[in-house]
Amino acid sequence: MRSGCLVYLTSAHMERMLHILSCLLAIVLLNKTADAQQRLLHGRVLDAVDERPIPSAHITVIGQAVATTTDTEGRFSITLGECAPCSLVVSHVSYLTLTHAVAFNGWPEIGPLVLRLEQKVVELGIVDVRRPAPEVVFQRNDLHVGDYLVNDEGLWVLVYEQKRLWHSEQEAGATVYRGGRLYLLDTLFNERSSVRLPGEVCGLLSDHAQRPLVEGRTMGWYAQLQGDGLALQQVDLATLHKAVLPWTDSIQGLLLGNNLNAEYPAFDHIAYDPKRDSALLVCSVVDEFLLELFRSQYKYMSGRDKVIASDIALRTGLDREVVAGFMTGFSHDIYYRVPYAPLFVVHDTLRVFDHYKERIRPFTASLEPLADVPLTHHNERHWKQRLLHDVHDDRIYALFAQGIRCWLREVDVRTGALGPVRMLTHASPEEVQVHAGHAYYVYRVPGSLQTRTLYREALR
Repeated sequence: MRSGCLVYLTSAHMERMLHILSCLLAIVLLNKTADAQQRLLHGRVLDAVDERPIPSAHITVIGQAVATTTDTEGRFSITLGECAPCSLVVSHVSYLTLTHAVAFNGWPEIGPLVLRLEQKVVELGIVDVRRPAPEVVFQRNDLHVGDYLVNDEGLWVLVYEQKRLWHSEQEAGATVYRGGRLYLLDTLFNERSSVRLPGEVCGLLSDHAQRPLVEGRTMGWYAQLQGDGLALQQVDLATLHKAVLPWTDSIQGLLLGNNLNAEYPAFDHIAYDPKRDSALLVCSVVDEFLLELFRSQYKYMSGRDKVIASDIALRTGLDREVVAGFMTGFSHDIYYRVPYAPLFVVHDTLRVFDHYKERIRPFTASLEPLADVPLTHHNERHWKQRLLHDVHDDRIYALFAQGIRCWLREVDVRTGALGPVRMLTHASPEEVQVHAGHAYYVYRVPGSLQTRTLYREALR
C-alpha cells in the first residue's frame, strides 16, 4: 500500500511564488490601464501618383466624434478615444475617399501613417453652349429704324414711316425719310421722349462732342433734351456742312478735323484753336499710288486743255498736274478710292490710322509725334475699310465681312495686333456701331413683315 507524501515549502519558495504572482498582476493591471488611455495618431496624406502632399484633406474616425484636416504639407494628427481597432476616413474634393483600418498595438502613439489618395475623375454631361441672342433695342410694327446714335445721354433713334422712292438726278442714290421721328431711349432702352421731325430728313449725325444732329433736305437741327421733352434747334445746311461736320473730335480745347476732298487722293488732319482762331497741321495723309495716277492725267490731255490747266494753276497757285486730275474727272475712274485714314482720340492721344504708310501715327495733345506702330488689319482680305471707335471704352474695332457674315476684331493701338473674331449673329447687318463693349446694328429678317429693327449684342 502506497502511502501519501507531504510537500513542505520553505519560506524561500513561498517568497518566490509571491513575487511571480505580483509580476503577473502588474502586467494585467498595466494592460487594463493602457486600454483606458487615449492614443495619438499622426501621419501624412499624399497624392498616389506623384507623392506630393495634399492639404485640406479631411480625416474622420468611424464611430468617434473626432476629426481634423491636413496642413499645407499634408500632415495631420488626431487623438483617438478608447477603442479596439478603428478605421479612418480620408476625403478631399479632388480625390477618391479612402478608408484605412488602424490596428491596435498597445502603445499610446500610433504612426506616422502614410495615406495615399487616388485622383477623382469627374465626368460632365453634355452641355449645349450657345451665344445669347441679340437684344432687341428698338422695334415698332409701324416704324422703321433709319439711323441712330449712342452717347452719354442715351440712345437716339431716327425712325420713319417710309422711304422716298423717287429722286431727282442730282440726288440719285440719296436716302430720304418721310414721316421721320426722333426717339431718345435710356440705358434700359425705355423711351424717355420723342419729337416729330419737320419735313423730309436724310440722316442722324453728330458733332465733335457727340451731340445729335438731324440733317434734312433743306435744313438741319440740333436735338437736345429740355425737361421731359426733346427740342430742335435749327441750323442751316451751309453752316452744318462747313462749320460743324468737318470737326469730328476734340482734345484740350482743340477741335479736330480734316480737309478731305472725296475727289483728291490726299488730305490733312487739322487741329483748330477757336480762342486764337488758328489752325495747326497734325499730319498729312497721301495715297502715293493714286496721287501719281491723278497727276499723270496731265500728259494725256489735249494741247488746248493743257493750256487751260496751266492758266488755272497760275490763278489759283495749284500745281497744273493737280488741276488736270480734277479737270479729267479721275475720281470717277474704277481704280479710284476715296482716301481713308481716320483720326481717333484714344487715351488722350491722337492716333491717325494711316493705311497708306501702314502705320498708326500717334501724337500728344500738344501735337508732338510719338513712335509709330505698324498696322495689320488692312492686310486682312475681308476688311471693309472701316474702323469703329468705342468712345465709352476707348477701343478701336475693325469691321470685316464675307458674303452675308459680318464680324469685328479689336485693334490694339499700342501694337497694331488684332484681337479675336467677334461674329455678329444676324446676316448682313446695317449701320454697325460700337459703344460700351457692345455692337449695335440695324437688321430686318429678309422676306418677312418685320420692320427695320435695332439690335445689340456683347463683344466681350
